[in-house]
Amino acid sequence: MRFPVMLYDDRCSLCTRFAKTVDRLARGRLTIIGHYSDQGRRIRDTMLDETATEMFWIVNRRDAFGGRAALVPLLRAILSARDGLGMINENDACDADSCHVVVRSASLLRCSRHIKYDTPAESYQA
Repeated sequence: MRFPVMLYDDRCSLCTRFAKTVDRLARGRLTIIGHYSDQGRRIRDTMLDETATEMFWIVNRRDAFGGRAALVPLLRAILSARDGLGMINENDACDADSCHVVVRSASLLRCSRHIKYDTPAESYQA
C-alpha cells in the first residue's frame, strides 16, 4: 500500500467529484480509493471503525483522519504525496440517499475522527 491513502464514498456522485478534484490537485500522486471497492473494504475492515463510510478519510502509516479532522492532512497529502497511484476503482453508481449536497456538507461539518494505530500500518497488504 502506498500511503497516504484517501478513502471516499464511491457510491455518491458528489463525493466522486470531490475525489476527482483532489486527484487533479495532487496530479495523480495520491492514492484515492472508494469505500466500496475491494481495497476500500479491506482498509475499512482492518484499519478503520464503524463510522468509516460516513466521511472521507486520509489514512497514513500511523493514523487515520476522517471528516473535518481530515481537511488539514488532506491538504498536506495533496502537497507532499509522491508515489501514489492516483484514483483507483472509479464508480459513479450514485445512491440517492448519499448524493444530496446538504446532507454531505452537514456530514463533513458534523463528523470528525482521528484513529491512532498501536503499530505502523506498513505491513498492510491490499
